[in-house]
Amino acid sequence: MRDLVELIHRLPWARLQSSPVWSTLLPPDTKMARLFSLVQANADLTEAEAAARLYGSADALSRLRSLKSKTKERLLGAIFLLEPNEVGFSDRQQAHYECQRRWATALALSHKKVSSIAVEQLELMLRHAEHFEFTELAMSAAFHLRHHYGILMGDVEKYRHYRQLYRKYQALWSLENEAEELYADVVSVMASTRAPQQDMARTAEAYFRRIEPHLQTHTSFRLHLNGRLLQMLAYSSRHDYRTVADLCEQALTFFQSKPYQSQLPQQIFYYQLVVCCVHLRDFGRGQAVLREHGHIYPPGTFNWYKVQELYFLLATHTQHYDDAYDTCTAVLREAELAKQPPHIRETWKIYEAYAQLLARTRRADRLPDPNFRAGKFLNEVPTFSKDRRGMNIPVLIAQLLFDIQQKRYDAALDRVEALSKYTDRYVRKNELFRSNCFLKMLLQIPQAAFHREAAARKAQRYRDMLAQMPIEIANQPHEIEVIPYEDLWEMALEMLPLKRMRP
Repeated sequence: MRDLVELIHRLPWARLQSSPVWSTLLPPDTKMARLFSLVQANADLTEAEAAARLYGSADALSRLRSLKSKTKERLLGAIFLLEPNEVGFSDRQQAHYECQRRWATALALSHKKVSSIAVEQLELMLRHAEHFEFTELAMSAAFHLRHHYGILMGDVEKYRHYRQLYRKYQALWSLENEAEELYADVVSVMASTRAPQQDMARTAEAYFRRIEPHLQTHTSFRLHLNGRLLQMLAYSSRHDYRTVADLCEQALTFFQSKPYQSQLPQQIFYYQLVVCCVHLRDFGRGQAVLREHGHIYPPGTFNWYKVQELYFLLATHTQHYDDAYDTCTAVLREAELAKQPPHIRETWKIYEAYAQLLARTRRADRLPDPNFRAGKFLNEVPTFSKDRRGMNIPVLIAQLLFDIQQKRYDAALDRVEALSKYTDRYVRKNELFRSNCFLKMLLQIPQAAFHREAAARKAQRYRDMLAQMPIEIANQPHEIEVIPYEDLWEMALEMLPLKRMRP
């Protein structure tokens, strides 16, 4: 049901529903209209529930799927009847929507031999495409106008004009494609392999050198977007976050100077700027960015949750624990959180555990939630708890720290045994060095019989190794280290008794 749910819930059908067109699109008292109403009222509707409501049997799935397909096709056919400003588009998004609508109209009219109006639509589309820098659409419009005036009309002057425009946009489109492809090459390799960061940096730098000359001679939106992302990747792979932050500011200045508004580059580069603030532990700058520009991420959307993650990490990495606690509490109260992908929901379950730990250790000046149960924590994060790429590390750490905080030393011993096997099997020195050091530090606690001074003494060599690899240059995702390990270790020691205890 997901595709139909997205189609119905993410698009603004209300105005169309109140128009006479709607009864033609989905005639009342038909099963298509009833299915639409069911899905509109319940985003979690299952196929079995829909089949039972519409056909009186949860087993009528084949009939339901046929109905779903017909309803979906009807709605898709009405997409261009929706008003783009209803969706909350920026002016560039609205212009793209309008250009696509004129493009579809022009093609339909051309096939019906209504050439005069088709040409009118193409010329209007071309003007919009040129202003908003839709290179592919401008090229397509020029292509058809060149054909019309050259072959059908024999107008030499207009033919040559559109031929020149076509060649111009064809060359620019080729450059844009090259930049996007080079950026995609690097990102896809980073996502699918564990290639060393230095190798990625060298590749990104070499690719950027191929694109850089064109950035000096063209102001194309798409060319600069991918070219600048490629340049940032070269520096972020070397952990040079100060330079990346400067590049973000330069990119934002460039795109904000355009004669139109587009939220896409703002969302990308402000997000990356705050990532830099997390690594540089610059809470003031990151907080200022999000306070001034956070409105570009609509509340409840996927990107909004990702930005809130950054703000939470920015607060925990700079010991603004009250801000971290308040951010986590606000996000968990958002109704839209339940509709987010599993990894988003589970990330906030992890952050909730750390926020509650901060409250219980009095690092955050907030009352802990009495309804939070550390014992349920593992069951609430099934995706990460089965993960072997690093994102389950904060889960394992939080579980052990709660055992220590609650003086459940027997449970802590059992947890340490599993933790020891995990570190030997999955955490390697060359991949997650800081996490490896910290997990080894935690393993010293039961060996020291949960005695504060003995644990600190036994873990000191790993603490020294941790200091040799500062977090800002560590080769690990920023999400893994929810609270800097140096700070987390001090919290762990403070939870241990001063007197030697045997579990």
